[in-house]
Amino acid sequence: MTQMRTIESVPFAKDLAAALAVPGTDAMRVAEDFFGLADLFKENTRLARAVTDPARSVADKQGLVSDAFGSHVTQATMSVVNGVVADHWRHPADVADALEVLGILGVLNAAGSHGALDQVREELFQVRYFLAHHREVRVRLSDTAKGNSHERGDIATKLFGQRVSVWTMRLLRRAVGRSNHGRLLHNLRRYAQWAATMQDRLFVTVATAAPMSDAQVERLRAILSKRYGTAVDLAISIDPEVIGGFRLRAGMSAIDASLATRIAAARTAIAS
Repeated sequence: MTQMRTIESVPFAKDLAAALAVPGTDAMRVAEDFFGLADLFKENTRLARAVTDPARSVADKQGLVSDAFGSHVTQATMSVVNGVVADHWRHPADVADALEVLGILGVLNAAGSHGALDQVREELFQVRYFLAHHREVRVRLSDTAKGNSHERGDIATKLFGQRVSVWTMRLLRRAVGRSNHGRLLHNLRRYAQWAATMQDRLFVTVATAAPMSDAQVERLRAILSKRYGTAVDLAISIDPEVIGGFRLRAGMSAIDASLATRIAAARTAIAS
């Protein structure tokens, strides 16, 4: 089994990890619970307001969710949900977003329990790379005006279902169904980044105009590992618009050392 760590920056990730650590807990079942709850809270704004109402006691809100769906989800799920509704929320809609993220982490934990986090991370990047270079497909999958989430998910399954693992496919269907136009690539990258973080690795995407040699890749990996003080996973893509140099994104930081950017800067300087 792959060693995984908790993603400290994600709310309730520790609670989820503790719940999934209980022997016999089915991580995929828990993930599906959270996806279902996320959809429920998104559609039922009255329920979302009720569990975020600061005037209600924690016991009252926990009793509400227990009565509403306690018999429909696992005990592991309820243990985390009780913590969610006990927290303070500024906006009711934020609850659905938090539950959605917990569902994503549940799938990644399920993959990790089968030693497949490396595979899922790589598949997510490959799917993202394909969609980044096929705009028509990307728009079709992320345009909410073209079919409902289930229909778009079915299209994604037809395209990628035979090429990726069950965990990647579940994440992809979720991303397709819940990503507005322009957010699909961002969400897929975020999932891959979380997969790397759970393995105590830094996920770095690099765009270059031409393929890098093995020696260049390893040199870049060594430089980044030394700079960030952790093991690095590189996801390298080819982007002719870079012209020369590279664009790099590591976590929340970005480095643009592309010739295209330097040319644009020079033109701006000349024009001013």
